[in-house]
Amino acid sequence: MNEVIQQLMDHVSIRKFNDKKIAPEDINTILNAAMRGATAGNMMSYSIIKIQSEETLRKLAKSCDDQPFISDASLALLFVVDNYKWHCLFEQRGIPDIFSNYNGPIINDMIIGMQDAMIAAQNAVLAAESLGIGTCYIGDIMEHYEYHKELFCLPQYTMPATLVVMGYYDGKPKLRPRFDTSFVVFDEEYPKIDDNFINDMFYEKEKDTPDFAEKFYKRKMNAYFFIEMRRSLYLYFKQWDKKGDF
Repeated sequence: MNEVIQQLMDHVSIRKFNDKKIAPEDINTILNAAMRGATAGNMMSYSIIKIQSEETLRKLAKSCDDQPFISDASLALLFVVDNYKWHCLFEQRGIPDIFSNYNGPIINDMIIGMQDAMIAAQNAVLAAESLGIGTCYIGDIMEHYEYHKELFCLPQYTMPATLVVMGYYDGKPKLRPRFDTSFVVFDEEYPKIDDNFINDMFYEKEKDTPDFAEKFYKRKMNAYFFIEMRRSLYLYFKQWDKKGDF
């Protein structure tokens, strides 16, 4: 197994950082690696906001579902879906009124920007971990629409895709098991999912916790942070909505 594959197989999220700071040259390496990620049409429909301010990190630790370890990170990178810059270009050149009935980015632009942003984020994570730097994705950055838009001065046609916090650590947690490939990887087409498939897929999780599904639903889908994320995502999506679908 080569080093790249081994690094991928050893990935864990780090939620306890020490005081060692990431060197500026390593930050630049991580950012340059992120920007070399695949991007639709070479548009790079995303932006990266580099966060090192202890005050901002403390604010994010609170606003991102009260996760104190965020404030201990040496660096956070906010990956932003960004159709605004290209919109400004087209608007300045008078192009939207000539070629489009929408006069601005629409939902497919947002989805492409989300793909670009997440590819860049994963490149950054791989680069950081190759340098011995721990990482953790923070999906909660999609919550609190009004607060985060103001905190980062986000214009229209932008939204947070993910936040990645980074720092050095003294110990790594154990790898958590994934589902068996038979439940995730399919040949040629999506299979019929019957009761036996679901029972087999969740056997290990329900073996010792028979009410696993109910507990997981309450902890995740019915939790405050999930409801707030749904509310905020609705408001973000409306920026790209030209037909009232949202």
